[in-house]
Amino acid sequence: MFKIIVAATLLALGAEAFAPGASRVGASRAVAPRDTSVMGTFVEDLKFKRYFNRFTFKTFSECIVKAGMEEDFAKNTYTLFVPTDAAFEELGAAALDAMSKEQLQAMIKYHMLEGTVEGPAFRLDHGKLLTTVQGGTLLVDADGKTAYVNDAKIETYDVKTDEGTFHIIDWVNQPK
Repeated sequence: MFKIIVAATLLALGAEAFAPGASRVGASRAVAPRDTSVMGTFVEDLKFKRYFNRFTFKTFSECIVKAGMEEDFAKNTYTLFVPTDAAFEELGAAALDAMSKEQLQAMIKYHMLEGTVEGPAFRLDHGKLLTTVQGGTLLVDADGKTAYVNDAKIETYDVKTDEGTFHIIDWVNQPK
């Protein structure tokens, strides 16, 4: 019975807690960085997954489908700034429903950059202009800790899919 209790304790606490020289006072385990790589296309990932238990992107996924752009992402590697469903709620259902296919395409392409643009660099790129696939520009506003593209705060950086990378933003930027 004693052996079972010891084995269960080792499993519960982790064997490294009993290693020679291990400190038991104020000890904490090192946590590996979260891998934000996901498998699938942009549309699949945005439609079916919830990120970090709080971000969903079904509305952006529906916009891609309504705009007829599902296949466009397989042609090249892109970086997207993806507004959350909450950001689309701020825009309003009436405004979104009123958009034509061409307006949806322009809005989506305004959230796209060609190639892979890594997110942490945005924190240091204050004043940088990013050229979008739509042809417009996004202005990076950063203070070293937080970065914005136009009016949208970048909530999470570098979520990788099979078709590229996306950054989670809290606002729907509109082409001018």
